Amino acid sequence: LLLHIRLTRAMSSVAEQLVERRFDPTFAPVLEAYVEEQIKKGTTDLDANLALLRFYQYSPSIAKVDVARKILVKSLMALPSSDFMLCMYIVPPSLQADPSIVQLKSLADKLESCFFDKFWAEMASVKVDVPGFEDAIRGYIAGVISSTFTLITPEELGTHLKASGADLDKLVAKFGWEKTAEGIKVPRNDMNQTTVGVKQEGVSFEHVAPIVVASGMQ
Repeated sequence: LLLHIRLTRAMSSVAEQLVERRFDPTFAPVLEAYVEEQIKKGTTDLDANLALLRFYQYSPSIAKVDVARKILVKSLMALPSSDFMLCMYIVPPSLQADPSIVQLKSLADKLESCFFDKFWAEMASVKVDVPGFEDAIRGYIAGVISSTFTLITPEELGTHLKASGADLDKLVAKFGWEKTAEGIKVPRNDMNQTTVGVKQEGVSFEHVAPIVVASGMQ
């Protein structure tokens, strides 16, 4: 409770200062420290992070690629929201050309296109120093699966989530699915009841899922 109170006060303090210092570049170091605090506490303040990226946009000389990268990682963890797109739009061109940012953009493209196997393959060469990143991504992928399938094989599910055996069983239980002899059953909902008929007509997951994701971001 005490930690929650302190965090709330810190967020309120930054929010209050943003009102007066949104266009004051000397406020950037405070916002940079706040990014580290968000990572440590497992929170996200999109407004503050966008304000910092705007400082970088208008004053490229103060831009720090490692901080921008952390903001983009946090925004990826918020999928299917449009946070990553909003942040990427105002990242200075000089930072967008950095290999680490290019790599994040590539990962984001694969996630939003639902090429999850390719995402995990590329992740093998990526170091993400933000706790909870893979859990957040699996949560996003699980949402896509829940909106697309009513029944999926363990093998296909394991490929999408990069999990197998006991780890996959834990994820099945975590997301409220059911392991049966037929496969993994996903509870019916408004989205997957609509897409099941389309999938049966031979349309692949990679074609259907991005449409589902797009509709969820609107």
